[in-house]
Amino acid sequence: MKLTKKETSALMSIPYKRVVKISKEYGIKFIDGGQRSDEPRRQAGIGPKPTSTINHDRDRKETKPAQPTAAIREPVRIRRDTSKGHYKRKLKKRLRDILHSDLDRSVKHELVYAAKWQEHQRSIKNKTKVGGAL
Repeated sequence: MKLTKKETSALMSIPYKRVVKISKEYGIKFIDGGQRSDEPRRQAGIGPKPTSTINHDRDRKETKPAQPTAAIREPVRIRRDTSKGHYKRKLKKRLRDILHSDLDRSVKHELVYAAKWQEHQRSIKNKTKVGGAL
């Protein structure tokens, strides 16, 4: 009936020690809790596996796909200005955009100060070779 010793003792109303003694005396085998919990996996494991790696796909034959694959394109490379004047040109454009915007004078002042401070930090980083987020 695929019962454990404890289940059998409860079902038959016999003390557990008595069930153990009788099972040893008559050679009756019971399943334990580990076997019961492993039973579904064991049942699922019977038979060939669809993804078996026993033969390491040695007898697999290469078949050509029904449709040809798309032409392989080289990845698009983004060209960046790596010259030393790049950041200066970028800062000039940024300052020009800030000054020509329709913002209040105090907001423009803060944005210009922030841009110049960021450029200052970047120059310090480049001079001292210290890492940072800028």
